[in-house]
Amino acid sequence: MKIIFAYDEDKDIECLLKKGPGSHNQPGNRMKTYEELLAFTSEVGNVDKVREFVKKYIFENSVDVRGLRGELQRNWDLIAEEFEQRAERIFGIRIADQITAYMTITGRYPYYIEDKYFYVSAQKTNANATAMHELLHFYTWFKFGQSEQADPQKYNDVKESLTALLNIEFSDLMNGAVDNGYLQHAHLREMAVDEWKRSKDINKVWDALRSSLN
Repeated sequence: MKIIFAYDEDKDIECLLKKGPGSHNQPGNRMKTYEELLAFTSEVGNVDKVREFVKKYIFENSVDVRGLRGELQRNWDLIAEEFEQRAERIFGIRIADQITAYMTITGRYPYYIEDKYFYVSAQKTNANATAMHELLHFYTWFKFGQSEQADPQKYNDVKESLTALLNIEFSDLMNGAVDNGYLQHAHLREMAVDEWKRSKDINKVWDALRSSLN
């Protein structure tokens, strides 16, 4: 697996428009950057207007996307091999794809497994914690998602809860960050941690979480 960090203005606009107003786990929770977009223009359906805002935001906030891209890549490359080895050991699978990490000003970082990309902040010098969080979703999908018969909401709740394992098995790679997840998944995350500490078996963790939702 190879992660390539990149900035693409069209992808930044896409993320801002799709996820700025809210997300599956935080519906209606507008991001600050999206609020600034609305103050700039009411024509959010006009891509040229949105592009003008993005350029203005990047200039006024001194976002050096070229310089930051290189720094993000270097920081990731320092831990990439170790992360991959641990993830493969936990999930028992290998992901051979090249995946792109697009930088965004949105403040929310979705992922798209089929299209092989996810988002990270364009305003932080280290995105390792975000990258590992999103990549755990990739591993979860390839391990469980393709054969999982649960409804989408149950799958979402379980896969979001599994990221609690980052705080146990990857804490030294997190650059001081803590993966807190979403408040609505707090109990499931505790269950994931307890079962993982007990069994060290990702299949048992998955089964325990799934059973609790039946």
